[in-house]
Amino acid sequence: MAGKLDLDLDLDLDLDLDLAVRGGRTRSARYNSEDYPKLAPIPPTVNVPTLKYGPGWAPEFRAWAYVYDFIASFLAGSVLTNPIDAVGGEINSQNFFPVPNDSGAANPLNNLGMTAQIGSVLDASIDRADLAQEILDQADGRGALHYWTGLLRVDPSKDANTFLLILVARKIGEFVAMGLKDHYRMRRPAQVYPWIMPLIDGPDTPSFPSSHSLQAHLISGALKLALKTPEFWPKPPAAAWPPAPGTWPPGQSTSQTAIALDVLADRVARNREVAGVHYPMDSAAGYYAALYCIFLLRTKVGSFQNLVSAAKVELSDLP
Repeated sequence: MAGKLDLDLDLDLDLDLDLAVRGGRTRSARYNSEDYPKLAPIPPTVNVPTLKYGPGWAPEFRAWAYVYDFIASFLAGSVLTNPIDAVGGEINSQNFFPVPNDSGAANPLNNLGMTAQIGSVLDASIDRADLAQEILDQADGRGALHYWTGLLRVDPSKDANTFLLILVARKIGEFVAMGLKDHYRMRRPAQVYPWIMPLIDGPDTPSFPSSHSLQAHLISGALKLALKTPEFWPKPPAAAWPPAPGTWPPGQSTSQTAIALDVLADRVARNREVAGVHYPMDSAAGYYAALYCIFLLRTKVGSFQNLVSAAKVELSDLP
């Protein structure tokens, strides 16, 4: 992202981003002796509780319900379409970037394209010295989430719906990315061209598409839906899928917050190329898949749409 907005987004908000909001509770053990239970009345008298567990329980685990709703949206009658097949079919049908290891792709990766991909990874490595700390910070999910909460000043205890929206997007993105990786099974850049010498070791997963790109653009895309004036792609008036030819990549967003969210997602994805663990086509495929997921979520998944509406209240003062 050299030459673009250089965002210093790693704000220290002292947030609990180990994906749980503790609410003042500690994880240290309570050392009660074996005599402690003897203080309780024997036998105990306990009624079935009339109250349910509080609705704001751990967002990291609550987010799984939205993953289920995303999968269930592919159910038509008694027939369930595999969500990975559906997203993979959209990737295969586009002509915007090459697709490896699938003979059904409209734009299959060939030797000339492979050489170009490796050349781009080598060119990106020039920026490693400047971006090394940022790359290391974003290598895992916990580190990466700080950038979105820092950008929007999200406090998980005060902006619970926005924080849950971020986690939901992250989980759905991971689910889709891992399924696609298993389908395409593309080797990592250093496995194809050892001279790349990556800055970090990528996870033991195939390369295509980039999970960082898919999750980053899905998080930013979900948050853009919750802005005062929602922004998404394909843009109205068509706002339908598949996008019209010649519309890739998406044009610049309108509001300052939406632009910043786009830049952040692009930067997180680009950093993986700079690190030498992803090709440009991986980033592009992750971006494309994320936008397709956003289209599905905003048109087919009611629980997600309700969550976006709740987050909109918390983000209503953003420019």
